[in-house]
Amino acid sequence: MPYDIVIPDEALSVAEQITLKDLLNSPSCQCFMVSALGNSVQNSHKFHEVTTEMDDILQFRLLRVFNAIPYKTRRDCFNEVGVLIRERKEERRSQLSTMS
Repeated sequence: MPYDIVIPDEALSVAEQITLKDLLNSPSCQCFMVSALGNSVQNSHKFHEVTTEMDDILQFRLLRVFNAIPYKTRRDCFNEVGVLIRERKEERRSQLSTMS
């Protein structure tokens, strides 16, 4: 799998000031973070061509965090993300139709 996404050093530097705990505690971030964790651990095998030993360790740790979140909470987060994405798409459609 070709993989050429590079996150700029500036963004990585700023990100050092934020923890996963911060994101999971934030009401505006937590449902997206739980969804991202789930998507990451469930699809990590698709990146085997570009992963390193450190990536494998990270995925193991992320899986431990994900599994520590109760199933109902995970399901609620995935559902909320779905609702928010559908609402945002509908808002964009409405904006585009009023611009036409």
